[in-house]
Amino acid sequence: MVGLTETDEILEKYSLTPSTAAQYIDAIVRMNQIQTADKLGVSRDTVNRYKNAFDRMSPEERSHLIILLTQHNLFDQFRNE
Repeated sequence: MVGLTETDEILEKYSLTPSTAAQYIDAIVRMNQIQTADKLGVSRDTVNRYKNAFDRMSPEERSHLIILLTQHNLFDQFRNE
């Protein structure tokens, strides 16, 4: 199981930033790749690179990032209200 302290290592391993990964996770669950690219202000090729990075992750790494970054985004939303 991946520990919380390994988040930065996972992001670095797949050349992702916390912000990029969080935005991708948030957008891709609601939109297709073209819509996600438009929402994030990047090309479809860039969204495809993000998708491929998540596909290369182990299930533990992927779950860890999705859970941690989703919790972080929710915390920020409540804090800003």
